[in-house]
Amino acid sequence: MSRAEAGNERHRAAVSGGILPRGPGVGWFGAAGFVNALGTGFFYPFSLLFFTGVSGLPMSTVGVVLTATALAALPGLFAVGRLVDRFGPRSVIIVSALVRGGCFVGFVSMPGLVPLALCSVVLALGNRAEQAAAPLLAVGLAAEGQGSRWLALSRVVFNAGVGAGALLAGLLIVDTASGFVLLGVINAAGFLLAAVLYFKVPAAVADRRSAARRPSRRHDRPWRDLLFLRVAGANALLWMAALVMESALPVFVLRELDLPSWTVGALFAVNTALLVLLQLPVSRVLDRFRPGPVLAFGGLSYIVLYVGAALASSAPQHVRSAVLIGAMAVYTLGEMAVSQAGLVLLTGIPPKRSQGSYLAFNQVFIGTATAFVPLISTSALESRPAVLWWVLTGVSVTAAALAVRCRPRGDGEAGAPGGGGGASEQRRGTTV
Repeated sequence: MSRAEAGNERHRAAVSGGILPRGPGVGWFGAAGFVNALGTGFFYPFSLLFFTGVSGLPMSTVGVVLTATALAALPGLFAVGRLVDRFGPRSVIIVSALVRGGCFVGFVSMPGLVPLALCSVVLALGNRAEQAAAPLLAVGLAAEGQGSRWLALSRVVFNAGVGAGALLAGLLIVDTASGFVLLGVINAAGFLLAAVLYFKVPAAVADRRSAARRPSRRHDRPWRDLLFLRVAGANALLWMAALVMESALPVFVLRELDLPSWTVGALFAVNTALLVLLQLPVSRVLDRFRPGPVLAFGGLSYIVLYVGAALASSAPQHVRSAVLIGAMAVYTLGEMAVSQAGLVLLTGIPPKRSQGSYLAFNQVFIGTATAFVPLISTSALESRPAVLWWVLTGVSVTAAALAVRCRPRGDGEAGAPGGGGGASEQRRGTTV
C-alpha cells in the first residue's frame, strides 16, 4: 500500500469512527431537525394555556377537543403513509411543516370552537406525518453502515431543540392574550424556517430512496405483518410508559414526596443533558448488538426509575432527591436504547417500497397509546401511587417480551438503508 493510500485509509477510518454520522446533508438535516424541535419545545409547556387563551373556551372544553381531534386524525395516517411512499419523506416533511405553520396562524386569527377543532385535527395529522417521515429521511441519507447513527442524530437534535425551546419560552412568554399570539406567530415562523432548511437537504438521495419505495399495485399491508406488529406494539407501550412517567413524576415528587420544586427541574435537566450528550456515543456501542434485545433491555431499565420512586417514598427526606436522580440517570440510558433500537427495527422490518405506510401505521399505535396517558396518570395518582409503579412495570415487561426476539429482516428487500438494523445487520446475521 502506498503512502497516499495509507493516508486515505486512515482518513476514512477517522471519519467512520467520528461521532457525527456520514452521508450528504448532515448539517442541513441537523439544523432542520433542531429548528423543528425548537418550536415544539417552545410551544409544548404552554399548549393548554395557549389553546384556552386564543380560543376563548374553558380549559375543560379545550381538553376534550384536543383529545377528540388527536384520535380523529389517526385514520388519516393511512393516506399519509401512501404519500410518503409515493413522493418521499422529504416532501412530506416539508408540506407537514408548512401546514402546521398555517394551523398556528389559524389558531391566533380565528377564535372559537370550530376553528380550534379543525386546526387541531390538521395539526395532529401533520405532527404524526412528520414523526413517520423523519426516520425514513434519516436512513435515506445515511452512508453505508451509518443508518443507526443518523437515527441517533435525529434524536439528539430533537432533545436539544425541545430543551432550548422550553427554556426560551419560559423567558419570553407571558400569560396574556398578546403573549399567546406571539407564541403562535413565532411557532408558525419556526415551522416555515424548518421547511426551508429541509428543502436544502440533498434531494437526489431522498428521491432515489423514494423511488425504491413506491408501492406496487398490490400494496403491502402492515397490519398483517406480525413481526412489525410486535415491534410497533412494544414501542408504543414503552412510549406510553415514558409519557406517563414524565407526566406523573412531577406530581408525585411535589405532593407525595413533599420535595422542593427544584427537584423536578433537576430530574428533567439530568434527563435532557444525558440524552443530548450521550445519545450519539451510546448509539455506536449499541450498533454492536441486535436491536431486539437492546429494545427489551432498554425497556426493562425503565423499571429502575419505578423502583426508585417507590423506594423514595420510604427513604429519609434528605436522600430522596439523590435516589430519584440516580434512578433517572439509569432510566435515561434505557431511553436511549429504546429510541435507538426501536427506530432501527421500525425502519428495518418493512419492505423498502412500503416503509412510509408501515411507519404511518406505527403512528396509529403511538397515537392510541398516547390517548391513555392522562387516564393512567390521574387515576393512579388520585388513588394509590404505588399502583402506578406496578402498572408501569407490567407495561415494560410486556414490551420487553414482545421485542426481545425481533430483528430486521434479511430478505434483501427490507431493512434500513445502511443502518445498524438494515444492511449492516443483515451482513452480521446471527453472529452478534
